[in-house]
Amino acid sequence: MGYNHFIISGLLSGVLYLLYHKVNDTAILSKVLKWLLIFNFVSFNATLLLSGAFDYKTHLPIHLCYLTELGIFLSIIFKSNILYPWLALNALGGGITGFTNSNLSENALLIEYIHLYLSHFSLILFFIIIYLNKFTISRYAFIQSTIFNALLFFAVCYFNILVESNYWFTMHRPPGSNLAQLLPDWPGYLLGLISIGLFSYYFTFKLLLKNK
Repeated sequence: MGYNHFIISGLLSGVLYLLYHKVNDTAILSKVLKWLLIFNFVSFNATLLLSGAFDYKTHLPIHLCYLTELGIFLSIIFKSNILYPWLALNALGGGITGFTNSNLSENALLIEYIHLYLSHFSLILFFIIIYLNKFTISRYAFIQSTIFNALLFFAVCYFNILVESNYWFTMHRPPGSNLAQLLPDWPGYLLGLISIGLFSYYFTFKLLLKNK
């Protein structure tokens, strides 16, 4: 993957930059996001199911970025912003992480790569939309979202033990070219990823605080 990942991520970042600076109508951006999410969900799951390649140990939407993507889609469908603080805090850092790291092996399917890029593109696009809409967040919502993610983490740990999966990479390092490869063995890399996640959460919180 290597350089190709950064080239594709760079191109997608350029598209996001243009959307942020050239398109001021968040209603249009929201429609783009909605149909992008539908295409991503349908193409990914349909391709894997029809080809017999779907594996519940790796393809369920349990990773935090994919949970966030699903939450964004449901929020759009039901026209609810109740999850917005949690989604916003996950989206920016998650999107940037997906653009700068890959958790896919060299043997990954093409649809898995497409899903990876579209998912993280969607996360950043969602953040751009709410940022343009002057969305802000309270300290209480920040604490609530942090605790919710902690509870999710322990639930995912339990699920991984039950089915021998590696969601949230709690059992071993993710494959592919990513920061975890540079960190110490378990639990060192996991603690490092958690620390980076908490920093991302706090940075996004401070950024949204100023968005008034």
